[in-house]
Amino acid sequence: MTALLVAGSFGMAAASSQSDMSGDAMSNAMKVGKGVNEFGLTRANFEGNTLDFRYTKGFFCDTSVAAQSTTGCEVGEKFQEAPSNHFDPLYVLVPLGFDLPAMSMECPAGLVCVDHPGTLDLTRIEPALKPLYPDLTDEQLTEALKNFDTPGHDHFITDANNGRPEWWDVRVVGVTDQDEYNKIVAHKSASYLLKQVKAGKTTPVLKSNLFLFFSVR
Repeated sequence: MTALLVAGSFGMAAASSQSDMSGDAMSNAMKVGKGVNEFGLTRANFEGNTLDFRYTKGFFCDTSVAAQSTTGCEVGEKFQEAPSNHFDPLYVLVPLGFDLPAMSMECPAGLVCVDHPGTLDLTRIEPALKPLYPDLTDEQLTEALKNFDTPGHDHFITDANNGRPEWWDVRVVGVTDQDEYNKIVAHKSASYLLKQVKAGKTTPVLKSNLFLFFSVR
C-alpha cells in the first residue's frame, strides 16, 4: 500500500488506486479472528520515549462483530467481546494523503508486522470513501473494502502495564497533514496525540474489533 487519501470529515484511509485495495497481503491468520503466534519486536511511543513492544501471541479479532476480511478484523465498530478482562488502549497513527519512507514507520506499509492482521474490513466507512472513487461502482468499492491491506502505522500507548504482557485494543487515528504527523511522532506521546484529536487536527478515534498482545520494555 502506498499513498493514502482522506474521505471527508470521517478521515478514513483508502488506498490510492483500486489495485492497492486488493487485500492481497498475507492475512497472518491461523483462522478467522485469531492470528498466527509469532515472536518479535516493534517500536512504540510512550510519554516522550521510544520503547519496544515484545509480541508473543497472535492477534485477536472479536468475531461477534461481523467482518468480511480474511482475518475477521475490521475498523469502524467497537468490539463486543474482549479476549481478557484486563486490557489497555493502543492508538495506531496512520498517515493519510502523503507518502513517507516505508521503513520510517514502526509498522511499514507493504509489510505485515509481527502478530498483526494482514487485512481489515473497512466497509463500515464506505459512505465516507465513496466520493474518492467516482470511477468505481458501489459494488466495486464494497468488494475492494472487504479485505483491505493493513496500512503502515505508528504505535502510541498510555500505560506500560509495568512491563507485563497483556492484550491491547486497537484504536485508529488518521492524520492528513504531514507537518502535523511529524509533530505527533516527534512528541512520542499518546497524551499529545489525543490533544491533537480533540483539537480537530486528526480524524476522530476510530474503534475496532482488533486486539494485539505484547509487553512493553
